[in-house]
Amino acid sequence: MVLAPIFLLLGTLLNPAVGGIAAGAANIAVNATADPTANQLHLAFYAVETFLLPVSVLALAGLVLERSPWLATIGGGLGLVGWLPWAALVAQDDLTFQMAQTGGSPQFVDLWNRFTTDATMGPLTLIYVICHLVAYVLLGIALGRAGVIPTWAAWTLALTSPITVIAFPTHVHELLYVVAALMLAGSIPAAQAVWRDRL
Repeated sequence: MVLAPIFLLLGTLLNPAVGGIAAGAANIAVNATADPTANQLHLAFYAVETFLLPVSVLALAGLVLERSPWLATIGGGLGLVGWLPWAALVAQDDLTFQMAQTGGSPQFVDLWNRFTTDATMGPLTLIYVICHLVAYVLLGIALGRAGVIPTWAAWTLALTSPITVIAFPTHVHELLYVVAALMLAGSIPAAQAVWRDRL
């Protein structure tokens, strides 16, 4: 529960990408000027996240399953479905890095824009966005109502979603640091609650 937001924060701090639909030119350009070692580290952290994030969201749901079964089941299910496409998004970041390393020609920009919006990546991205964002709102509400973590911690988890919604269309990358930090802040009391339950 704690490792997932830590790795997310580290990977996001090292991620040079600006994100966005059809933003191939900007993403390849920023990857070309970024430190290659830091960029490879961001990919490594995100690759590990492929396995940590689904477990983390299920653990949050498990905390409130008895007290709020519907919200926990829906939130946990949406979170799991929402984080599963993360692996494809990591592959997209790796593709961007490789394109930048090989010169970032106009053909690569066109390929990037087509790849990230095609009939495969488009739906995967949409599933990732909708499902994981709704999940953290539902789980934040469930955790707050159940009283298993402090109210402020439940709010920090729920607030990660609206801040993410603002971050991507505005391309304010620093807001994603805030999202990861809030996720970490809310996950620490949740992990402590799990630990207390096992004692």
